[in-house]
Amino acid sequence: MRILILGGSGRTGQLVIDEALQRGHTVTALIRKPDSLQPQPSLTLVQGTPLERSDVEKAFSAIPNELPSATIVTLNAVRISDNPWSANASPPRMMADANANAVAVMKTHGIRKVVTMSAFGVADSWPNMHFLLRMTIKTSNMSYQWEDHAAVDREMKQSGLDYVLVRPAMLKEGEAKSVEFHGDKGDQGVKLMSSITRRSVSKFLVDAAERDEWDRSTPVITN
Repeated sequence: MRILILGGSGRTGQLVIDEALQRGHTVTALIRKPDSLQPQPSLTLVQGTPLERSDVEKAFSAIPNELPSATIVTLNAVRISDNPWSANASPPRMMADANANAVAVMKTHGIRKVVTMSAFGVADSWPNMHFLLRMTIKTSNMSYQWEDHAAVDREMKQSGLDYVLVRPAMLKEGEAKSVEFHGDKGDQGVKLMSSITRRSVSKFLVDAAERDEWDRSTPVITN
């Protein structure tokens, strides 16, 4: 299958590209700086931003007569440092607007499958996050990211597409491990320090693009 990836230059996005290529898929990545990724067979790099609908359209049409059959979005808001109290460097609705552009272009071409990396604690999973983590988010600039993720949640659920909003717990580095599922709202045993490796998330994002068992769901996942 051909997959369009938005956010392919990020830490998780690069792993998604590698995973998809290893499975034999053809990948198109829309990124601001194409030279930030190593050229690979079956990988097409398109320069642009998902905040411009015309750039998303350009990425969809990058290979003549071969539209993507699925879109994977691994975008995340950027802060000036990893400190949760550091200032945001992204527009308030960066993720929501990018996903809305993707949905609009997908509908134009009749493409239905979109898999978006969200986060545990977004939307209706918020009450099931440990209160210490909720307090950290509410009292730091991380709150803007969660609000943007929540806007994505609303956009996707109203889209009419076969969306999968993947809600990983705290991301960490490491090899891929088995994935544990905690329901769509994280109400099935997520602990305070639950986490999941980026490689595990990247494999699951590609799984969700290939299969339909998680369509129109918001799976909370950990290792």
